Amino acid sequence: MDDFKKVENALRALAMGVLAKYEKKKKVDNVQELVVLATYVNMKKLDEIKNDIEGVLRAFERLDSLVEVVKQLRSAVDNLQRGHLDEAVRLLKEVNAKLEEVAKRGEAFSIEEV
Repeated sequence: MDDFKKVENALRALAMGVLAKYEKKKKVDNVQELVVLATYVNMKKLDEIKNDIEGVLRAFERLDSLVEVVKQLRSAVDNLQRGHLDEAVRLLKEVNAKLEEVAKRGEAFSIEEV
């Protein structure tokens, strides 16, 4: 276990002790206890922000995948317009496969969640 995790676990334990004291209607006026609670709240908020940022990054990765799909789709349409049906069909099959892949990855995390 790295040092950060050790400190995080110690802080969590201290915060739970202070919260237990508070729930028993005991006065929490020790400055150290208040600092522990404030630090714990900040730590939890930073965790939430980190998770939100990771969600946004995943959404951008999916969007990047879609950009490539759109380029291939455009190429397929160009081939259709030029009468190159075999090439258009091949590209459309690739587009379909990539869209299925993007959809599978998107099932776990939707853009609406971000």
